[in-house]
Amino acid sequence: MAQKSFLNSEQWEQAQEVLTPPLMTPDGDVRQVFCFSTENFSNWLGARLEEIFKSSKEWEDCHPIILGSWAREELSPKSDIDVLFCGDEEKVKKFVDQVQEQGLKLRYRMPHNPEDWTENVEAFDILALLKARPWTPEGAKKLFEQQKKKSGLRKKHYRRILLKAVKDERKNREKRFDSITNYLEPNIKYGPGGLRDLEQGLQIYELFAEKFTHPGHALNVLQYYRSYFLNLRQKLHLEGHGDILSNAIQFDLGKWMGFKTHKDFMRDLQRGLSRVHFYSDWIVDVAEASEKELKHIENLEFKKIEDLISALHKNSSVLVQKKVRENLDALLPDKNVKTTARRRGAALEQVLSVKETDEVLVSVFRSRLVDKLVPEIRRLVGYVQHDQYHRFTADSHIMQACREVKRVYKKPSELGPLKFIHKNLSPEDWRILSWSCLYHDLAKGLESSEHHSDLGVTITERDFKSYGLSKTLTDEVKWMVQNHLELSQAAFRKNPKDPKVWQELRQKGVEGSRLYRLALFTAIDIRATNPEAWNEWKAKLLKELVISLESKKAQDYFDFQTLRLRKKLQIQSEVIEELGPVLLDSLSVKELVDDMKKAELSETSLKPRVYKNRKGEIWIRFHEKKDRQGILSDYVGQLYSLGLGIRNASIHTLAKVGVYDWFQVATSKNIQTLTKVLENAQVQSKPVPAVKFDVIQLVSADEKELVISFKGPDQAGLLASAARSLSDLGVSVKSARVHTWGRQVDDIFCVKADREPQELLASLRQRYQLD
Repeated sequence: MAQKSFLNSEQWEQAQEVLTPPLMTPDGDVRQVFCFSTENFSNWLGARLEEIFKSSKEWEDCHPIILGSWAREELSPKSDIDVLFCGDEEKVKKFVDQVQEQGLKLRYRMPHNPEDWTENVEAFDILALLKARPWTPEGAKKLFEQQKKKSGLRKKHYRRILLKAVKDERKNREKRFDSITNYLEPNIKYGPGGLRDLEQGLQIYELFAEKFTHPGHALNVLQYYRSYFLNLRQKLHLEGHGDILSNAIQFDLGKWMGFKTHKDFMRDLQRGLSRVHFYSDWIVDVAEASEKELKHIENLEFKKIEDLISALHKNSSVLVQKKVRENLDALLPDKNVKTTARRRGAALEQVLSVKETDEVLVSVFRSRLVDKLVPEIRRLVGYVQHDQYHRFTADSHIMQACREVKRVYKKPSELGPLKFIHKNLSPEDWRILSWSCLYHDLAKGLESSEHHSDLGVTITERDFKSYGLSKTLTDEVKWMVQNHLELSQAAFRKNPKDPKVWQELRQKGVEGSRLYRLALFTAIDIRATNPEAWNEWKAKLLKELVISLESKKAQDYFDFQTLRLRKKLQIQSEVIEELGPVLLDSLSVKELVDDMKKAELSETSLKPRVYKNRKGEIWIRFHEKKDRQGILSDYVGQLYSLGLGIRNASIHTLAKVGVYDWFQVATSKNIQTLTKVLENAQVQSKPVPAVKFDVIQLVSADEKELVISFKGPDQAGLLASAARSLSDLGVSVKSARVHTWGRQVDDIFCVKADREPQELLASLRQRYQLD
């Protein structure tokens, strides 16, 4: 953590005037270091430190050697103050005590061995000596002697130690700052591409300068962002913050830097962090590479687009990426975008293939070859979505999506419960998925009232036509781009078992191979947006939605919809849900629709119908054009009087159709005889027996209807008794269901809410002596 500032309150106010905003809004393409007040402010801070230290008479006697930020003229108000003392130990202790009494935290050390300052110290302490600044002539002499003994610290042995230390530290730091927060609120000092990366890149370059042949551009970029980032850090500290560019300060800081919006500011900053990360990586790799390898890369020649892809395929290292960068404008000038379209499309086809390596894909993005292959992506470089969910910049998210599709292709287990989809995808499905990953978010950030999915369709159609890709592929990728968010909304924000949700998805074309592709893409998109947001729970919800959409229940629903529209049946599609799964398992949807249409067209009530399905189950349908109180009780009583045991029931009153009730019964009677008896109403009324219910309870209630459950052991006349009790109490039954499992029955009635629920329950419980 950064220390408390060494400035007093008066100096703090002066500092606000010394540190000025850039003379012009920073632009990474026009690198003007003089625009920043960074160096002047650092020197001003250094002068304030000198005043503090020189006030102690022991200061010069300690023979201080300035290290770190102070030595490099990179001071910020909360910088660590690093000093090596090579004077008398007692005087050093006395000086340090005096400084600490003033509240100033000083990071200091004395050589463990005065004859060898590198003994028992970390590699970075040795590295710091390269930029060390002695305060006194004697300190300068001692520092020079140490450098002379070790051959100026550039001896091959020390260089390798320092290089390894830098690589290890960078690797550990990348793990530490590889988090959601760092992308939304970057650490300007220690995060990827921050000042620490930048500083190390410049130091390694100085150590291995003879290995670089054309470092000018890279050094220019690093020196520019050194001033840019340090200016930000200094302002952050003056505003009372540390090194983290929090969301709250981004607005004010962006305005101070001259940007129109904080999004413009953060986009420019992220581009800078990406550049610094790349070029500092490149410098480290050059330092580590052999002369033979560097010479080979230097001699690479590119004459066409395909040569660039081929080179990255053979060697995807940062060294080759840098070489590719240098040749992009020559081989793919912006003016030739149209004429190179088909070749660019072919190159993308190769890179996007799920069988191509992850390393090649990443190298195409890091080399910025992707900017030439898909110019639309340039706009997304550094584009951050400030929603605490999107982990990466927009261009990095697209790259991550393209990487994820390769990962899950090679390792389906990464998908968890959703891995079963893998085997249902053809090679063409994987091809469509890969292109969809590249194009699904290309329209992000465009100023338009249209959703980015709609704009993305336009971009996809335009580019695919220029690439010469087939209409079938184009249509499928366009569909994926258009609908890439649909399944996540349905699975995580809606009820995956709701027929309305099924219908919404079916209307958008979510079925067959499209369903599988979209489900897999949803998982890929989540993992590429924020790996921490993908978990077992979401995988299960997606799986549940896919299974629901492929279930018989869903198929019956879709078949009913199709037939309802074809037959012009004047009832709502929700009726299919009310009919219940038992009836739908016993009768075909077509038979039900035909029968309902007949009832709808008839001006009078239809005669009872007896139906026997393939399983041998007997169902009886009653129909009355007009509903009346007690009609359900009459039907049930009639069946009971015939000695028919009711196993299941589907009871409804439908607009235009009327009373439409189906009962599954248990009987050994002849079907023809039963039909005749029912049609001729030749049934002698039989008293309903006394039955016993264990529980009568209210399932749900609203202003329109009550749902009441009668539970008890299976007995003759159970449904007839429940229906009669409701009829006797003057209750109007809207629908009913009979659930039978084993020896238990649950009769559920939906009735009009024309009386108080508790009053009705009390009456029913009293009737069956349940109080």
